[in-house]
Amino acid sequence: MDDLARISGISARNIRAYRERGLLDPPRRVGRSAYYGDAHLAQLAAISQLLGKGFSSAHIAEFFDGLRGGRSLVDVLGIPPTAVGRQMRRLQIAPSHPDVAILVSRGLARIVEGAVALTDPVLAEIVDQVADQRLWVHTIAQVVAATDAAIDALAESAVGTVSENLTALPESDNRELARAVLSDLLDQAVKQAAAIA
Repeated sequence: MDDLARISGISARNIRAYRERGLLDPPRRVGRSAYYGDAHLAQLAAISQLLGKGFSSAHIAEFFDGLRGGRSLVDVLGIPPTAVGRQMRRLQIAPSHPDVAILVSRGLARIVEGAVALTDPVLAEIVDQVADQRLWVHTIAQVVAATDAAIDALAESAVGTVSENLTALPESDNRELARAVLSDLLDQAVKQAAAIA
């Protein structure tokens, strides 16, 4: 720890306090020896910057816990994606179009000031770059319609299995674990299906 303190410029006392408060990841242990690496230096630099901006150690611990759990900082802060960065891109499709109703019902789109906007930034980026947005919105709506019941069943099964096996976890952790597993599995399945098609 003395080497980490010397390299980082942060006192060993503060480093211990950061570890106790959950800000700093534990070191790698080999026997009685503790080893700190570049990741710990990066964490200490981030902690110093956040403290310098007025965040409390409790806030920083909450940020880091969320990031360790695979959540984005926007999610950790509870900020809707549309409130950060660029404004929502509005699509060139009428809000009254039947496909829009399907997307809105599943939370994939919203009507903002009389225009249609996709809620997911990645999906919005993809659709924003195509000439025929109506065809893409129709395709997305068809995917929703074709997979809706299966997705609901998968989610229910995954959350139920996690809840049964990890009864001590809070509900939010159950959802997050189920979401992470399904996301990975679905990504792999889509890659395999695309390779076959």
